[in-house]
Amino acid sequence: MSATSRSPEASRDAFKRAAAAAAVELVEDGMVVGLGTGSTAAFAVEALAQRHAHGLRFLGIPTSERTAAQARAVGIPLTSFVEHRQIDLTIDGADEVERGTLNLIKGLGGALLREKIVAAASRRLAIVVDGAKLVDRLGANTPVPVEVVPFGLEATSASLEVLGASARLRLTSAGDPFVTDGGNRIIDCSFVAIADPARLEERIRRIVGVVESGLFIGRAHMVFVADPDGVHRLDSAHVHRGKPPVLVVMGVSGSGKSTIAQELAARLGWAFEEGDALHPESNVAKMHAAIALTDEDRQPWLARVAAWIDGQRDRKQPGIITCSALKRSYRRIIIGDRPEVRLVYLRGGHDVIAEHLAGRSGHFMPASLLQSQIDTLEEPSADEDPLTVDVGPPAGQVAEEIIRRLGSSTVVHSGQHR
Repeated sequence: MSATSRSPEASRDAFKRAAAAAAVELVEDGMVVGLGTGSTAAFAVEALAQRHAHGLRFLGIPTSERTAAQARAVGIPLTSFVEHRQIDLTIDGADEVERGTLNLIKGLGGALLREKIVAAASRRLAIVVDGAKLVDRLGANTPVPVEVVPFGLEATSASLEVLGASARLRLTSAGDPFVTDGGNRIIDCSFVAIADPARLEERIRRIVGVVESGLFIGRAHMVFVADPDGVHRLDSAHVHRGKPPVLVVMGVSGSGKSTIAQELAARLGWAFEEGDALHPESNVAKMHAAIALTDEDRQPWLARVAAWIDGQRDRKQPGIITCSALKRSYRRIIIGDRPEVRLVYLRGGHDVIAEHLAGRSGHFMPASLLQSQIDTLEEPSADEDPLTVDVGPPAGQVAEEIIRRLGSSTVVHSGQHR
């Protein structure tokens, strides 16, 4: 039966199935795979089960109890964040995809909180949709689901309406409030067309009582779209960064920035600059005296870091520079709209970092300032497209992971500039 002779619903299911099958081809042996929720994601789970039956070995982390039940029923082995903190690839659906940006609305299936947790922990997020889900602006056809705690939801709903939403509590077919897997409620917020989704996401997040919103900004790496002409892959803007790249290795003092950056420089053959060496003498003196730097103190230092980056860009050479870059405002100065620059965030808990600092000698940053750094730290958000790696393993192992995730284009540049 041709696509034109099928019912509209059957045709859309066929498109969803085709998009899911294309995305599932990204899964490789040994991966941890995030399993999405919804009708399209269910097709992806089916396709994954077929690949598993033919010998592909992977572990799944489901985004809902419904998906977990489906995965178990078709024989997909499951794991959790207890065993794996990071996911190699998540395959999920979306309710709307904004052309160009690949920003998303998700959550009509009610699993937006777990879906966003899984997406945030994923190295790559592949979205599968049929062509009807593409829109010029988010909110054109779909409300933004907002998960809220049950207590005070009327007040939370009123706060959402202040943002311009037409807010409606989601109900079941029986007329009862819909309850998420986390025991929360969902308020569906209609905004018509959303001019600035990133700003709206931030404003929603600030409302007391809100757990999470269904706006997924800057999280999708690729979208597989199926329509009558076939399956098309759309890549997000950060896949097409300017080249050659410059890496900014950031993190609090003691995260291993210098050691890991030097490992990267040695393996890739790229120029390396120790960002701490660019501090003015007055800053070094303050840190020696265990006095935390102010934003004003950091301005000339950040300007020197930015100048080094621009020097590499002008010479069209790759490079690596360390910089704590603890605040988003600092990162705007040194990265801004420079398409060549990629942020590498070295993430570590207090105990791990403290252990690193205890074993370090000869550095002007004393261990006593660690807490001030942690207090200052604003972790990079998804729209900054950070390459986030957890510190703890040996520096060489962390460097290998960074190189692997930078992809094959990095290897090409390394060969050209050795």
